[in-house]
Amino acid sequence: MTTRIKIYGERNTGTNYVGALIALNLAVRQVPGVIPEGIRRIHQMLPGREWVRDLFFACTRWHNLGWKHGIATTPKRLAGDGQHRRRSLAFVTITKNPYAWLLSLHRRPYHPTHPGALDFEAFLVTPWRTVGRDNMRRVTLGSPVELWNAKNRSYLELAPAHTLNTTYETTIRDPQAFVDDLVDKFAVRRVTASFRNHEVSTKDRSKDFGFYRDYYLNERWKDELTDTAIAAINQRLDHDVACRFGYDIL
Repeated sequence: MTTRIKIYGERNTGTNYVGALIALNLAVRQVPGVIPEGIRRIHQMLPGREWVRDLFFACTRWHNLGWKHGIATTPKRLAGDGQHRRRSLAFVTITKNPYAWLLSLHRRPYHPTHPGALDFEAFLVTPWRTVGRDNMRRVTLGSPVELWNAKNRSYLELAPAHTLNTTYETTIRDPQAFVDDLVDKFAVRRVTASFRNHEVSTKDRSKDFGFYRDYYLNERWKDELTDTAIAAINQRLDHDVACRFGYDIL
């Protein structure tokens, strides 16, 4: 039976890159995590109507396990009845350094929940309204920092035997090792004798793998942080979750 892999990771964490790596190297089936093209066209005709996408995932959650950027589907419902084993289902979760991720979210929020352009410090202390497909009901969080806390906490609650929790930084440091880890953990078959990397950005054709590797591994994003921003993040960040993923508190 072909192993199915469900990818979970917040916006701007490299889910497209990881999906491309898996497709290039492994004989697995990836569980869909975004809306199909037909639903996308409907949403484009109704700009700002997030309920279109929310409704799709509400109706298809038991087929696709929800939006790839949402909170991981309740592990009790998946692992408690042995569904993992029967359906050869595995999970890959991707986490990005919270400070770097918040800068990314500020640049590319997907669906801004506040009017006008906010500078980064203001963005960090402005409430963030979730959408239905976040899988945490429609709630208003005190800050986008809380979004990072909730999503990444949910990844740690998935059944360890069926889950590979990775970080964006670990993956781009050695993408071949990431693929090797998937092969070892889930006993999946390779589709090529030699490793193949995905070198071109999935979002910005002017940037390549080398650019992102340099920017994140050398932590060049730190130059964009002020003391005020760091203090605002630290006040709201779940330090335990950050440390579980190996991140230092600045």
